[in-house]
Amino acid sequence: MARRRSDDAFILVRLPGGTVPWAVATGVVVVAGVAAVVFRPLAPDLGSVPDPARWFAPPLLQRISDYRVPVRQAAIAGVLIDVALTSFVALTARGRSLVARIVALVGAERPVRAAAAVVAAVVAATTIARLPIAVWRHLHARAFGLSTQSLAGWAGDWSIELGILCLSVTLAALAGYGLMARWPQRWLLMAAPAGLIVVASATLAAPVVIEPLRFDVVALPDGPVRAALEPVLDAAGRPDATLLVADASRRTTRQNAYVAGVLGTQRIVLYDTLLERPPAQVALVVAHELSHQRNRDLLRGILGSTAGLWLLCALVDGVLRRRVRHGRQRYLADPHGAAVVVAVIVIALFVAAPVASWASRRAEAAADIGALELTGETADYCAAQRGLVERNLSDPAPPTWARLWWWTHPPAASRLELGTRVGGDRC
Repeated sequence: MARRRSDDAFILVRLPGGTVPWAVATGVVVVAGVAAVVFRPLAPDLGSVPDPARWFAPPLLQRISDYRVPVRQAAIAGVLIDVALTSFVALTARGRSLVARIVALVGAERPVRAAAAVVAAVVAATTIARLPIAVWRHLHARAFGLSTQSLAGWAGDWSIELGILCLSVTLAALAGYGLMARWPQRWLLMAAPAGLIVVASATLAAPVVIEPLRFDVVALPDGPVRAALEPVLDAAGRPDATLLVADASRRTTRQNAYVAGVLGTQRIVLYDTLLERPPAQVALVVAHELSHQRNRDLLRGILGSTAGLWLLCALVDGVLRRRVRHGRQRYLADPHGAAVVVAVIVIALFVAAPVASWASRRAEAAADIGALELTGETADYCAAQRGLVERNLSDPAPPTWARLWWWTHPPAASRLELGTRVGGDRC
């Protein structure tokens, strides 16, 4: 059995060193990740979400509710499918039989590859099981004018995303099970440093590898928008920041912008739909993204994600060792337990979602403060927030449970309250 476990070790580079250096490296990475999330620029606590009727007319709020309430119900159904299907495969006799067939097909003498095949199969199955919900969400968005894609075009994008997802989880499973197979007693100590390299590399490469599969981008051309942005870029100390425009309009009418990449791949990407807004409001959105860069939110995200990944690995390690002790699998990297790993990760990510959403909301609120500091234009800030709600049908005051679990940004009503506190009656 020991020989079989080492047969797949070639998948990973043989990492040298003793236990103590890896323990120190793991401690440093995890502490740095937690500190990066906890100790960061903050926005003031705004308390409970204010009444959105202060800023939005009842017909718009009703339209938002008509769109958003079914979307939330669909999201709950998606979570239930993920938990139910992964638990079925991991815990039932029929599910274990399916796993055994995959392992036999790949070869039990190749445990790392077999485990990766099981993981990819379970993830693909859950994604396909959620396909009816995904189709409904697309049609629902089209009915409300938020999607410009045909069903065939959407299906092509969905297929690409499924392929990327399966490739990503396969590589992650190969890496994790490779460490477990080669160093069953030390793999957890190696997971954090190795995870940091993987997460940082993915963040670096995503703008040039993944983003081209979603959008075609061009440099922001000269004109009123770029002219409005120059004072903001100068105030942020980023006159040479890379500003790109994505052809999002071929998929959606939503307006958005995001910051991506690190080092040489760092850029701010604007949806072409966002350029329909007045230049001063676009400048506010860019100031928000520049504040993310000034607050080093991508770096904080890399460190925080790595710490979270290690905690997830620690949970998986504990579950697998318990299974070995109770005779439910033969050894730590036994591929017959791979479906259990998927189920544990799905449930853990759902339980931990409020923490991740809380951290994201803090970062976004701090970026709002930064945008107001860079521009001093509270009226444009508030106009931009109202306009984004109207255009994207964003819920300005979602239910508390939905906000805690899924809202990565402060609700629009809270963001408008922030503008009111900073700029008085101008909101």
